[in-house]
Amino acid sequence: MPIITIVKKDKERVPQIDPSCWISEGAWVIGDVKIGPETVVYQGAIIRGDFGKVKIGANNVIQDNVMINTAEGFKTKIGDNNLFGFGCLVHGCTVGNNSVVGIGATLMTGVKVGNDCLVGAGAFVKMNSRVPDGKKWVGQELKGENKAGEMWEIGRQTWRKNAKMLKEAKGA
Repeated sequence: MPIITIVKKDKERVPQIDPSCWISEGAWVIGDVKIGPETVVYQGAIIRGDFGKVKIGANNVIQDNVMINTAEGFKTKIGDNNLFGFGCLVHGCTVGNNSVVGIGATLMTGVKVGNDCLVGAGAFVKMNSRVPDGKKWVGQELKGENKAGEMWEIGRQTWRKNAKMLKEAKGA
């Protein structure tokens, strides 16, 4: 797994990864990135803190080919217990706790996703949009309540268990 330090404004930006995390050897973590306990990051994911800080909380699942990055003047902040589906893009925005960002979804600069939210597969959330607590965003618009929380928790637990198994198989 490439862990890459960058220099910005004459200061080294070194990724900080909690030792309880499982990060695939095929994932990249670059620059000013902090990843909290028990988070798992699968192959092909790129977490890039070059233009600003990326802070990821505890117990997150970041599936294959997810891109998490920043934009000049924006930070990316992710809370706890979230699931990021295959190939989604999280760009200079905020995600609260206990939310799901579906497969191939895009969160643009300045987006704020609250707690217990669902951003559907393939959704596009335009700049500076808000997804309030407990709501879901499908396609290109806000669409009602998120009532799928229990189902998504089963998914998060399954992916964490898979990461634990892979970690144990490698003897890490």
